Amino acid sequence: MGTKKSLYKANRIKDDEFFTLYEDIANEVSLYKEQLKGKRIICPCDWDESYNEELVYKEEGFVGSSNLLDAGGTIKRIDIKASKKKIEKDLALIRCNFVKFLVAHADTYGITSISASGYNPTTHKGVRFQDIDYSKYDLVITNPPFSQFREFVDTMFKNEMKFLVIGPLTAITYRDIFNYIQDNKMWLGYAKQLSGFRLLDGTLVLSKNPEGSVPRACKWYTNLDVTYRHDKLILTENYSSEKYPNYYNYKGINVEKTKKIPYDYAGVMGVPITFLTKYNPEQFKIIGKGVQVEKTVRFKGDKATLWIEKDDKPYKAPFERILIKNKKVIKNG
Repeated sequence: MGTKKSLYKANRIKDDEFFTLYEDIANEVSLYKEQLKGKRIICPCDWDESYNEELVYKEEGFVGSSNLLDAGGTIKRIDIKASKKKIEKDLALIRCNFVKFLVAHADTYGITSISASGYNPTTHKGVRFQDIDYSKYDLVITNPPFSQFREFVDTMFKNEMKFLVIGPLTAITYRDIFNYIQDNKMWLGYAKQLSGFRLLDGTLVLSKNPEGSVPRACKWYTNLDVTYRHDKLILTENYSSEKYPNYYNYKGINVEKTKKIPYDYAGVMGVPITFLTKYNPEQFKIIGKGVQVEKTVRFKGDKATLWIEKDDKPYKAPFERILIKNKKVIKNG
């Protein structure tokens, strides 16, 4: 039993050993420039072992520190007003790319303060994200441990925090995460995907390697405002039973692609999860997720899913579907 627990823990730690590339942070965070103004930002940077060489800036002024985390694991703050010249000089010492990017742009963005915490799950040194006093901060920006992504997001909402974080693409399908999205409490960021990650040993892992596989599919998740949530999706297709088959076990139609959503259909539609990158809550309502809707009939095994109907029989199950309704139906004539 002990061996199984140790193996499970080792696998969880391995799953969390991914560091975000600077260019991916720059491409996404820069789009929220106005929303970062005046904010007190905290970056929980797990696994970062560079803190013993880092110089830190606090509210009271410049502090030349040999350790970002003191003996008690206290979070220290970087005061960007203290010494801009000194910050620029010592920027290369910062390994956490979230902190590095924010410090480099703090003056331009008008950020009030930047704080960093570090935690090593193998030695249990530092500050866990669960133990941070979030009342001191306005915004969290980080790449949290993927094995604890559900708990991390729950912690954000429990503390009423604004956040911009990276998580696995599959998190969209987690029941609790999807419920937050359905309730318009969180949504996806701008980037379609990240370019890659760096492992703990320094190895670069690209999102798409030469073999074409994707070793780590990720998305940005946030409750900061994003422009696409206010953009009306232009619909050009009209409904016909020939183009849009019914589901065998749920009252609704299957839509192959987001751009194929019919403008004149008022019922429930099953769309790909990529729809979330175009989701405008004023235009559409999310009803549920295909494998979670209560009215879905279970058959062909005990996993509930939607099945497309053909000749009054179950024909095939589509890829993961989100069930939606169009709030702005346009009727011909």
